Amino acid sequence: MRNGVLLMALLHAGTTLAMEPLSDAEMSDVQGAGLGFVLDQVLLDGSGAQIVINDITDGQGRNVPISLKNLYLGAAGSDKGSNLNPVTIGSLDHPFELELAKGEELRSLRDDGQWVQTTPNDITVLSLKFPERLVSGGNPCIASYAGAGSNCSTGPSGRADLGMRFDFQVSAGRTEMLALDIHQLVMDGSYLRLWGDPGQNGNGELVGEARINIFAKTLEVMSCAQANCDTAGETAAQRGARTLYITNGYANIALGYGKSQPLRLRASADGQFVLELQNPTATGTTAAQRQALASDFYANAPRTNLVFENLTMGGTRSSPTAVPTGGYNFGRNEISGLSFNYLKVSSYDLH
Repeated sequence: MRNGVLLMALLHAGTTLAMEPLSDAEMSDVQGAGLGFVLDQVLLDGSGAQIVINDITDGQGRNVPISLKNLYLGAAGSDKGSNLNPVTIGSLDHPFELELAKGEELRSLRDDGQWVQTTPNDITVLSLKFPERLVSGGNPCIASYAGAGSNCSTGPSGRADLGMRFDFQVSAGRTEMLALDIHQLVMDGSYLRLWGDPGQNGNGELVGEARINIFAKTLEVMSCAQANCDTAGETAAQRGARTLYITNGYANIALGYGKSQPLRLRASADGQFVLELQNPTATGTTAAQRQALASDFYANAPRTNLVFENLTMGGTRSSPTAVPTGGYNFGRNEISGLSFNYLKVSSYDLH
C-alpha cells in the first residue's frame, strides 16, 4: 500500500497466523497519509429486523416508505442467508485503502492490463479503494469461469454472499417487493475518488470518479406484490416463475474520467439529487483542444462491461451454482467497451 498506515501486525508462530494491534511506540514510527484495513470475520444477519426509509413523498405529498428487510452478508454457501458464517474480506497483502493522494499519483487498471492516470494533476483526492486487481497472478474472479479473468486478489475464502429485500408501499393497500441474492460476490479493483472543483459558474462542487466491479457466481432478482410473495405454502416453482437468474455474471462500471469528464454530484434547485457526466470535450475552447481531449478520453478512459454468461427468466436451480432449468433461457449476453459521452441521472418525486 502506497504511503499507508497498516494498523495490524502479522505474527508467525509455527504454522499459526495471528494479528495483534501495534503498540503506541510502534505506531509512532510509522509515517503515512492513508489507512489500510481488512473486514475480519464479518457476519451480518438482519433476518429479524427492518430499516424503514421515510420522507420520500409522491406528487401529492404523501409519504412513500421503503422497508429494507432480510439483509445478510456472510461467507459463500449461505443458501440465501439461511446458513450464515463469518467471512474475511480483504487481506494484509491486499487491504481496503482510504487515503488522501495527489491526482498525479493515482492510477487505474484498464481492461488491457495497462495502468493509466485518470485524475488531473495538482489536486488532492480522497480515495477509497477495494482490494486490488493484479496485472498477473491472483485468483479467478469467478470460480470455474475463466471469462471473468483470473487477476483478483481475493481467494476462495474471501468470497461473500449478500442479500436484501425491499418493500415499496406504493399506495395504501399495495406493497411491491424486490429481493436480491448474490452468491460468491467479489468487488476487487473497485474504487471511489472525490475532490473539489470550482465549477463552471464559479461555485464549488463535489466531483469524482468511480469504478464499480461486481463479480458473482450467481445473482437472483425476484419481484412481485407483497401479498403474493408472502403467501403461505407457495411452491419453489411459483417463486421461480417471478425470478431473474444470472449465472457467471460480472460488471465493470466506469463512472467518470477525472481529467476531462469527472462525475459531478449536486442537488438541483428543487431538492433533487443529480449525477452528471458532461461531454469529455466540453472544456476545450479550440478544435485542436477538443480533439486532444477526445483522443485522450477514447485511448485511456476505463470502459464499462456487462457480461452475463447465462441469463434465465423463470425456472429453478438444482444447486446454488447451477444454471436454472425451466423458464426461458436467453443464453449469453454481453455489452463490452461502453463509454458515456454524456449521462445525467436525477431523482424525481413519485406520483
